[in-house]
Amino acid sequence: MKKWIIALLVSTTATVFAETKPPSENTIALGVTLTDGNSETLLVTAGAEHNRSRDAYELRLALNGAYGEEKSETSTENIKGDAEYRKLLSERAYAVVTLSALYDALADVDYRAILSAGPGYFLLKDENASLGVEIGPAFLAEKVAGEENEEFALRAGQRYQRQLSPTARTWQSIEYVPLVDDFDDYLLNAEIGIEAAINSRAALRLVVKYAYDSTPAEDKEKGDTTVVGSLVYTL
Repeated sequence: MKKWIIALLVSTTATVFAETKPPSENTIALGVTLTDGNSETLLVTAGAEHNRSRDAYELRLALNGAYGEEKSETSTENIKGDAEYRKLLSERAYAVVTLSALYDALADVDYRAILSAGPGYFLLKDENASLGVEIGPAFLAEKVAGEENEEFALRAGQRYQRQLSPTARTWQSIEYVPLVDDFDDYLLNAEIGIEAAINSRAALRLVVKYAYDSTPAEDKEKGDTTVVGSLVYTL
């Protein structure tokens, strides 16, 4: 299962980047935090993202990872891939397919993949802002603390984005994934971010992410908050 998930993400990403046509955007982001002296810490974050918009569909691919050390011990080690495809059915209605895959060593998650499809609707959509909501069935496959599980779930999502000015934008998203047979067992992911251009190619980005697992691995915290500042370059 893990090899199939990685192969699917890699092949999809490779195909899309090979066929890139405007209007589309490819970006890479890198952030590094290093302290020495009274505290010795290292945190490196890296990401790549592809966004493509056509009259009939929207596509987003993203790959993000982080590695950190504190006093020579690993404090952060994770990587996540996301693929989102929205087929526009009308000016506001759309169908969406999403796929995410996560590896998180500190949370004892060897892999967690979520595949979902369903309807969506833009509550707000103009040249400066959009607010979309979506819901649908999902399939979850994971290996946590050495135990493999495959479950049917529901996925409800919301994403808001706004162009603040010609050189700045902000966004926010929430994703809620409960199991069909036990709504007390769920995942919650939230993100808020802002980005401002330095020049025509480079920008500064600040993102706050929150991930909550109602049934984490033994001796692991349910919630994780990550604040990432990075330099973004448009290819």
